[in-house]
Amino acid sequence: MSSSPLKDPPGKPASDIKSSLPYSGQIAPRDARFCPLAAVSKWPYKFIQQPDSETISKRFFAAGRFRARGWTLYYIHTFLPSESKPLILVPVGEVQNLFDEIREQLGLIVRWPQKEKAPGFLLKFPEADTPRPQYLGRLDLHHSLDEMEAKIPPQKKHYDEAFRADDRSFAAFKRKMEDAIEATKQKNKNQRDKKRKQRIGTKQSWCEQMKRAQCYLGVRPRADPSMPDPVQDPDIPVRELEREIKRYNLAQCRHLPDLDVSEAAPFPFQSNVVFICVDVEAYEKPPRPITEIGISTLDTNDLVNLAPGERGTNWMKKIRSRHFRISESGHLHNKEHVQGCADRFEPDFGVSEWISIHEAPQIIASCFRPPFSRPSEDTSADSHADDLEVDEPKRQLVLVGHDVQNDVEYLRKIGYDVANLSNLIEAVDTADLYRAWKHEQNPTNLGAILLALELVGWNLHNAGNDAAYTLQALIGITISVRLASPNGNSLLHTEFTHRAKMVEREAHERVQEEAAEWAVADQEGGDGGPPQPLVPIGWPSDKPARDALTKESPSPKQRQAEKKMSIMEAAKERADAAREEEAKRAAKAGWKEVEKQEIVSEPWVEEKTEIVQDDDNEDVAEGEFEQGITDRLAFLNGGGAAAGGGVKLPPSDGRA
Repeated sequence: MSSSPLKDPPGKPASDIKSSLPYSGQIAPRDARFCPLAAVSKWPYKFIQQPDSETISKRFFAAGRFRARGWTLYYIHTFLPSESKPLILVPVGEVQNLFDEIREQLGLIVRWPQKEKAPGFLLKFPEADTPRPQYLGRLDLHHSLDEMEAKIPPQKKHYDEAFRADDRSFAAFKRKMEDAIEATKQKNKNQRDKKRKQRIGTKQSWCEQMKRAQCYLGVRPRADPSMPDPVQDPDIPVRELEREIKRYNLAQCRHLPDLDVSEAAPFPFQSNVVFICVDVEAYEKPPRPITEIGISTLDTNDLVNLAPGERGTNWMKKIRSRHFRISESGHLHNKEHVQGCADRFEPDFGVSEWISIHEAPQIIASCFRPPFSRPSEDTSADSHADDLEVDEPKRQLVLVGHDVQNDVEYLRKIGYDVANLSNLIEAVDTADLYRAWKHEQNPTNLGAILLALELVGWNLHNAGNDAAYTLQALIGITISVRLASPNGNSLLHTEFTHRAKMVEREAHERVQEEAAEWAVADQEGGDGGPPQPLVPIGWPSDKPARDALTKESPSPKQRQAEKKMSIMEAAKERADAAREEEAKRAAKAGWKEVEKQEIVSEPWVEEKTEIVQDDDNEDVAEGEFEQGITDRLAFLNGGGAAAGGGVKLPPSDGRA
């Protein structure tokens, strides 16, 4: 983090400012300097990098340490229409003290944020005709910020009444307040602008990809940046200017003529490319072996003088497809995440072929060379591929896929890297083309795209079918964009209006639903009912569930009976254990010897002083009840209560 070195900024120390403002609402002096409290609280997270940020936070900010320092608060009304709350400020001197402590205790060199990056972090108000901060009070552990803000008097004047209309000071004050509010946000304006530029760049790449695909298919001309603007040429006669402007706009791909799908492509097919689409299907469980490979091809030479037809269906008939099933993994079928259908390659596209995973790279490579996925037995007369010569120059290739990078990675795993092809000029992703068409941020699956194009996709997730349908989507999207708008703008205004209405309707429905809920919850009349006890940890937060637990809980009398029963059971268990022990001793020493001895039991239950309610609602000591149980068990066992609390036990082995 590069910024000015840490030093004591000019201005009065916090103690001096506080002593000079002894009462609430007093205006700060003009030479005082302040920082927004919220900006200071976010300072280590916004302006300090890890691991120093975490170290500073643990020592000075986290777990209430920031507020425990105590801060002298000032407030100022922003006079901004977008901000209803006043801005809370702290003196610069107190912030400086914090920085000094960080330097002394942690040995870290901390710096004030650069003015260029955070112009609203350090504020001063020297102007005579603009508002200045007013003293609010001290913030500490005994006073919350909400309590302090509640003491602030309301803004007396509207912003346009507080300044003269022709006063330039308001513009400066407004900019200062906007900068200060910006400094209180977690991400500053520069970061948001950077993110925004990145988002625009991503969207722009999708739209540019769309335009290039249209150029490859001859539905958009290639721009000619070398053509001069006729408006800037004074020598062009006025009667020819209109015609030259049309030529210039066409050269810049502006104001394109309407696309007639009943006529052949209106522009040349750029680079006469061959589109090759690859789709790879893998088994859903590790190690995710490849089960299918689908490859479809569209040669733009086959589209010359051929009208695309409605939705491009005539061009779609020129797609050639192949479907390869891997013999080593042919027994694997996806069922959990998607329903696999490796055995349902559409007959209109071709017939599935079984290959070994070891020969897959060579077979895939052959599909990227002439005759480009055309089966050897195909001898149709309408194809130019029959007359290809061995020494024909390499054709330019465009890789196509739906989430194409994923398929490229799968091909690399089996030993074929399509990126190594010297004649591969680029890759086109139909997921990006659809986003450019519909102006959507999130990707859409292939089935939904086909539905939007009014195309039927049978047995998706078959690699051969998906490859063919992906090329159909390429044709359908590029043509639909041109049909939607001569400039290829995808009905931006219409889409925006539709979405805005949807958002407005959803917001209206949410407001209505919330209002209805409040109407039911806050009915007129009633006194609120009985007091509600503090909910113990682990109990349900909703009242009906708590009531159910309360109804099921035993009464005090039931709890007393259960406790007595448990005491009796415990005493009986100890008596049984003592009898068993005596039986063992009798077996060793002989019954006559044992008969002469007195067995004195150990105290089974310690005296307790807890008071319980007996059956007759009389308070008795629990210890007395337990002792009574002990004596009864001893008597039943035949010995009676000894003077020392001992019990004489009879034998338990049948020799009584």
